[in-house]
Amino acid sequence: MTRPLLHAELLKLITTKRTTTIFLLTSAGLSLLLTLLTLLTGDNVNTAQDVLDTLTSAGLIAALVMLILGAVNMGGESRHGTQVGTFLATPVRWHVVLAKSLVHTLAGLAAGALNIVVGLICVALFADASWPSFGNVVLQMLGTLGVTGLYAALGVALGTLLRNQAAVVAGVLVFLLVVEPLLSSLWTVIQKYGVTGSAGEMLTAGGNNGVAQGVGALVFIAWVVLFTLAAFLVIERRDVRGD
Repeated sequence: MTRPLLHAELLKLITTKRTTTIFLLTSAGLSLLLTLLTLLTGDNVNTAQDVLDTLTSAGLIAALVMLILGAVNMGGESRHGTQVGTFLATPVRWHVVLAKSLVHTLAGLAAGALNIVVGLICVALFADASWPSFGNVVLQMLGTLGVTGLYAALGVALGTLLRNQAAVVAGVLVFLLVVEPLLSSLWTVIQKYGVTGSAGEMLTAGGNNGVAQGVGALVFIAWVVLFTLAAFLVIERRDVRGD
């Protein structure tokens, strides 16, 4: 993978600024809405741990939006036929997937930063609970950045594997919001080490579901690497001429 390839993929993301901006604002807006609803309705945020859990939920929503961004942009390469020229210029196709993953990870980091700002402002203005310790706030911030960045890269991998934008978005939403929660209710191991479960543990300071934050991070990274490697294998063998 070369620097010009990274620059080209970054340029694609920047020049489609309307799409990127919409996704970033959607990510921040959904995080704001969820955080405010949690803080202002009922009496559910009473402790420092409740504050961390609220920030975790908002962070996962932001990450999900970034996953969709990565999937839509990669799927769009197939839909509009732009990947043919890209692969002619870069015959080693997995380099393209890797470059796009890295660039979208940067977009995910930007979304994570917005999420952190929105969440902390909401907590400062509307939460009656005591603040988490400074160390936990830092860990929460690092976890949020990591998860939103990695979710964007995961979206690129899924967009490579499935190609069809609508299928990717629908499939991702159904799996993460319906199938995995259902499986988690049946098997604790899925709740702890599934895609969403490990992401939640990575995001939450101190971890979640009895799993340390560092362990959750390693498991979630392994999921992203697994899907990305699968995308590498598929794209190298796929006939893209008719896409």
